[in-house]
Amino acid sequence: MDSAREKPSHTIFSRSRSGTSPDFVNGEPTQASRPRRRRRATVIVHWLSHFLSLLWLAPIAALLYLNFSHHVIGASVWCPNGKCNAESTGDNAIQRASQFDRQDHDVNGALQFVAKALEVWFFFCATSLIFDLGMMFARYGGGLPVGYILTHLEFGDIRYLINPLLWTTPVPHRNAPSEKRVKMVLLYLFAITTACLTILANLMGPAAAVLVLPTLQWVETKHKWDQTFNGTAAAEYPSYLPGCTDEQLNAANYSCTSDIYGSALDELAAFAFATTQQSTENGGTTILAPSQEQSVQLLLNLSDAKSNVIWVPNRQVLRSLSYDFQRSRGYLTEADPPEYPEKIYNNSLQTLLQREGPAIGLSADCYIGAVQLYTLDEMRELRCYSGWFGDDVNQNYTKCYRYGEGFSPANIGAGFFLENLDPNVSDLNTSVSHIFSDKATYYNDTTDFGSGIKDCLQDVNSTDCNWEQIFDHGLPEEFRNMSRNVGLVSYQIPGSNGSNSRLWCDHVAYLGFPTYSVDTSPNSNQQNLVTIDKLPPNPNNTNPAILNPTWLLVAWSTDLNTALDGGRAIVKRLSDSLTAIFSDDASDSSTEFNLNVFLLLHLYSLAHSLSIIPYYNETAPADPNSKEAKLAEKDPDHPIFRTYGRIHVWAYGIGGRTAKLGVVVAIIGCVCVIARFFIGIATGIQDRSTVELLAAAFEHHHQGEFTGLEEEAHMAKVRYAVVEDGGKHRFRLDRLARYRPMASAATTT
Repeated sequence: MDSAREKPSHTIFSRSRSGTSPDFVNGEPTQASRPRRRRRATVIVHWLSHFLSLLWLAPIAALLYLNFSHHVIGASVWCPNGKCNAESTGDNAIQRASQFDRQDHDVNGALQFVAKALEVWFFFCATSLIFDLGMMFARYGGGLPVGYILTHLEFGDIRYLINPLLWTTPVPHRNAPSEKRVKMVLLYLFAITTACLTILANLMGPAAAVLVLPTLQWVETKHKWDQTFNGTAAAEYPSYLPGCTDEQLNAANYSCTSDIYGSALDELAAFAFATTQQSTENGGTTILAPSQEQSVQLLLNLSDAKSNVIWVPNRQVLRSLSYDFQRSRGYLTEADPPEYPEKIYNNSLQTLLQREGPAIGLSADCYIGAVQLYTLDEMRELRCYSGWFGDDVNQNYTKCYRYGEGFSPANIGAGFFLENLDPNVSDLNTSVSHIFSDKATYYNDTTDFGSGIKDCLQDVNSTDCNWEQIFDHGLPEEFRNMSRNVGLVSYQIPGSNGSNSRLWCDHVAYLGFPTYSVDTSPNSNQQNLVTIDKLPPNPNNTNPAILNPTWLLVAWSTDLNTALDGGRAIVKRLSDSLTAIFSDDASDSSTEFNLNVFLLLHLYSLAHSLSIIPYYNETAPADPNSKEAKLAEKDPDHPIFRTYGRIHVWAYGIGGRTAKLGVVVAIIGCVCVIARFFIGIATGIQDRSTVELLAAAFEHHHQGEFTGLEEEAHMAKVRYAVVEDGGKHRFRLDRLARYRPMASAATTT
């Protein structure tokens, strides 16, 4: 009796080491203790399942952070602490790149296993979610059809989406009570959720791979606001040139630039002749020549074929880029600013240094014809040149330019001579004249487009001729681009037939703001060539820039109205080509050859002059987020120029469509994992093995649920309910009877 009254204190998780606990007899667990031990194990497994599901969020969140933050690894995928110097500007850069390539192959292979592990891990989470949703219906939702009993095991196969039972099972059989028809919508939601999880689970593998595997990509470094553009000196007389004094510039004596700019033009002339000669060989072609500016070389940009505009880099920008280039190579000994990202550049396979700045687009062509001069007064005259034609124009026209400061202060000119050393030519010097005209118009024998210039040229002093209206008169679209702010270079041929014969070229210039780039690697850019991109899409629709003709004298390194030495390369080549073009004894092939040489020489001299023109700038706002900076960014005439670099590195990011899809799939997966956790907490549903489900089904007493059902589709519609009884699943398969939710987990009906 005393022993009967004594009740030792214990819980279902307690166990006596000596075996004196009621849960043990002679050290063996009693029959009554086994359910409690099972429940305890089930609870542990239940919470462990939730913990493992939530743990999946950690690597996915880390990968999402790496991709959203565009994390840069470096020159190799395996780059501990971001330190793996590729030595891209060194002598062993290729060897280092090969070493990194082998290393990257191994690391990327290992990361694919990581992606597969994340996929399998998510399958576990998705399986638990579908099981929990199914048990919700089985316990609280009016029963779950038999067709969905193993959905959590079948959904991973993509073919499950076309399984008819997935979509027909929610529809109850004919004799089902009316309330079960109402719950059909909920079962369809379960089917749709299962289908979505099927798709999601099969996409999770590729999505994880996209997020896990870094890509080799070009990444921009932090932008540094450098300058605010404040106009160019294109319309002005040169006020500063290297090697020139103020007295020389005021007197228009630009021969002081001969050492730096004159020699550069002579080099271009030699290249023009050589490349034209090469182009005559079988399979040969014409190649544009580079021109050096300190440590880098400029190259004319011919990429915009639609607008027929040649873009000329600016030498002032090139000097700044040259300084960046020298600093990146370590040529400068002075202390670099702290913000200079040398370490970033060293930790990349390839580096592009970039600067934004102005460039001038050039549209030019040359013609052979005669010139007629018409003097209106001391400050105004007309210069009309025959032989003009355009790309979209099938007829020849005479083009008339208005000239003189009486029309516009910008309408000025400059000229010089080329000494001709050929004793057989009577007119020894070739005259080169460069004028600027703010407006031009056209006419031929059949039309002057209604401007009236044909009649007025018969008597230019007639009071009936309004020259402002004549040159303001509208022109067809194919004529407009070359009729405003036009430059004209005229070459008077020595010894040519008739004093009015000319080989003349006109051009218009456009201002643009491209991005300058130079590759710092000597392996991929041995010549230190600078390229420009991000050019205006169609500059022909913009107003051309005003150009002062004296800049052509600077390019030739000559004084105003003086003769250049005939021994210079540019003078000799140009004089020889002009003489051959107009020679009566020249063959067609010789004329074509010399004409091609002349066109290149003219292009180089004109582009050379445009590249020299400096621009003005102001210090950009220090804070890019300030109100002043934001207003400046919206000003197209005064853009802010930025300096930055582009490095070729292994990095994460979401720039591509596949990366964005991977991010979406991963985020939806995170939502599913979190939803599973809260569903499990709210319902207390515990995971059950397939053996337990089958055992519970075998223990179920048949009550005629499947009587008369022969087809699989009909049997799949029979719904079952799950109740907890002593830790075991018990099924209630109800086809006709009314099923009500249980009052408690231990209640059966």
